[in-house]
Amino acid sequence: MLAFPGGFGHQGVAGRGGEPAGDWHGGWRRILFPGSFVGEPMRPSAFIVREALRPELAELPGRLCEAGFDVRLVPHLYHLPEESALWGMLAALEGPAVFLLPLHPRPIEALLRRHQAWRPGRVALDLRAWDQPESLVAELRSRMAVPSGHGSVSVLEGAAGLRWYPVVDEERCTHCGSCHQFCLFGVYELDERKRVRIAHPDRCKPGCPACSRICPQGALMFPLYAKDAAIAGAPGQYPKPDAAARKMFYARTGLTCPACGQAGKPGARPGAPVCGECGRPRVAAAGGRDELDALLDGLEHLQEGR
Repeated sequence: MLAFPGGFGHQGVAGRGGEPAGDWHGGWRRILFPGSFVGEPMRPSAFIVREALRPELAELPGRLCEAGFDVRLVPHLYHLPEESALWGMLAALEGPAVFLLPLHPRPIEALLRRHQAWRPGRVALDLRAWDQPESLVAELRSRMAVPSGHGSVSVLEGAAGLRWYPVVDEERCTHCGSCHQFCLFGVYELDERKRVRIAHPDRCKPGCPACSRICPQGALMFPLYAKDAAIAGAPGQYPKPDAAARKMFYARTGLTCPACGQAGKPGARPGAPVCGECGRPRVAAAGGRDELDALLDGLEHLQEGR
């Protein structure tokens, strides 16, 4: 019997030759089982956010242990401080691993990449999408080679207060610098190669996802944002800059608009036509006509066949 505080428990886990060796960590029984045999695959680790284990998943740690995984119950990794020793442990971890967090898989991977803890062959799953331990264990066994025998269960401690900051999909980011130019709070910096990096994540304003709305590649995610699945990093969904976001970007940065060629802060000119890209009032050309008039004239010529 594996006994867990808070109701975790599962029958039928026993080592060869009787009760396996074990000790106590933070109120949890850590069960040590014999390792895998020579020639078998490395035993995979399964990292599970403790507070995300809903009642219907209470038996998941024991089930995974029975299936051959070394289960590690951890704090919410998104909220883990940058300087936490747990990040160093995850970065140094060898072998296959699965990360079960209450986040979409893409931001989980981005978070682990940020801390050099992502490797080829590792798996990230959204724990919110599962309500039966058996089906989740079967899914993991179909994705990963698992040696014979039981694994172990342990707790990895680490302080984790509430945090809010973006994570970057490195496969989509082109380092255009839009987020760095736009952010009011100094979250981003450019490195010596002019590549954008999240240098000061905790400067981000809680609840603000504005920079994800102006990223032309949809590379920025706020994993806890509940109002837009694309911004939260849902599979196959990417935030796209809308008209309001583009105008906000040019108003904030004062950069040159590729559509109208103007730069600087937009001024107020009541009744004047505005650029659809940046929202700046269009500047009239000599003779009181502007580029919009020229465009309309061109359309009339096309319609008349001239």
